[in-house]
Amino acid sequence: MSQTDTTTQPANAGSPAPAPSAEANRSRGYFHQGQLDDLDTTTTVLAAARSYPEEMTSQDISATWLDDFAAILKEARRRSSSTGQDVIEAKQATQESNDAQAKLVAGLKRIQSAAKQKHQMLAEDGDPATNFPTDGYLIGTRLDASRAILIQSADSLIARAEADSLPGFKTPDKIAVIEELLAAYTGSKDGQQGANRDKELGRLSRDELIGRINARRAATQHAADALWPPTEANRPIRKTF
Repeated sequence: MSQTDTTTQPANAGSPAPAPSAEANRSRGYFHQGQLDDLDTTTTVLAAARSYPEEMTSQDISATWLDDFAAILKEARRRSSSTGQDVIEAKQATQESNDAQAKLVAGLKRIQSAAKQKHQMLAEDGDPATNFPTDGYLIGTRLDASRAILIQSADSLIARAEADSLPGFKTPDKIAVIEELLAAYTGSKDGQQGANRDKELGRLSRDELIGRINARRAATQHAADALWPPTEANRPIRKTF
């Protein structure tokens, strides 16, 4: 209950904390401050309820019910910590994917540069019969406009490099370097998606638990309201809830 509870004001027992706004969700850091406040308040209310076992039992708030309440609270704290770690891991996975993407794009541009080099070398004599066209090398296009485009672009450029015997890419091991960059990128992207999925599932699980403890806290506070109506004599007890 409110620390400012008086005999002339109704107790605010049973009023769960309002859901965080969209702005609050955006500004959250490692932990969700509003939910940490819920956890802290709930810990206090649970301790108060356990201090009055007979009175609480008379309101159907049994020791078993409170034990279950405590278990939910403990799991909510664990999930809050785990969700914070999930956020960090998702950020790390995103950075790794971005790094792998940059390396792959750089490798593909090396293929494009080799194709342009070969074109210029064979165009030197002006003989169209020996000219080397760069069609199909995606010159001037954005290779990483999307994940699908980047993967398809990589497949296409690797195949062209294998077929056209480009400068710097005339042996299988040189082509294999680009293939490894592609494999690293696809693997990192899968890891990023998995980390983001875990983060969202963890957040939903945490939020569900917070909702449950808020409901139990409200029920406990309503029981306290029934047991100790707002009078001056009851004020000390009501403050503990």
